[in-house]
Amino acid sequence: MFGAAELVVDVGHSRIKWARCSADQLVTSSVASCPLEDSGPLLDTIRGQSISRLAWSPQSHHAVVNQLRDAFRALGVSCRTVSIGALNLPVAPAYSDLGTDRWLALQSPWTQSQRAICVVDCGTAVTVDAVDASGCHLGGWIMAGLSTLSQGLGLTAPRLPAPHSEDPITTGPATDSALAIGRGLKLQLIGGVRHALLELEAALGPDFDCWLTGGDAPLLANALGRPVRQDPNLVLRGLALAGSRS
Repeated sequence: MFGAAELVVDVGHSRIKWARCSADQLVTSSVASCPLEDSGPLLDTIRGQSISRLAWSPQSHHAVVNQLRDAFRALGVSCRTVSIGALNLPVAPAYSDLGTDRWLALQSPWTQSQRAICVVDCGTAVTVDAVDASGCHLGGWIMAGLSTLSQGLGLTAPRLPAPHSEDPITTGPATDSALAIGRGLKLQLIGGVRHALLELEAALGPDFDCWLTGGDAPLLANALGRPVRQDPNLVLRGLALAGSRS
């Protein structure tokens, strides 16, 4: 018997996030993160707080995952690897190769709302997933995130200037190339998510809850022109729920 996890760890494509949990609830005051290439702060947390059990979602590069697994073993930590469909959670995945992070991010919003929802996770990739009022996952979309779009354009067209980022968000026509690229990338991301939400209105009706998570969630929240709910810890909340299951 594994027992309830004391710590939950989300190993993403560019960062590692973790937090303590109590039963199936996240202790939000304990949420922390570090770059993927520097797991030292996570290991310090495990040592300093004498963590004996953790649940994690290792979605990143195999080499990083293997290094972390070895480090956990060396610290005497019992690990539960949460993978798609391995546990019965409130929202079942629509298909077997759905990303575990996408699956986990659906659990807390639907449990709280108990109505049709969509979850937009705005990180290295941007994912949009829909769940109907009965808790059935309808699938979704995967797009390149803002930083990924910028890096891809820079690699493909290296003579272009680096995009200029503005605050507050402006997407109107620009009068120099750096601004035009910065605004165009944001316009591309916002337009893609807006169109996905319009598609979902046909499946869910106009009255569904839209949840945003991930690093670029604040950007989208101010640009979608509709009420949204933001929570930066949806994957960790799903892990906390999974980590409490026997």
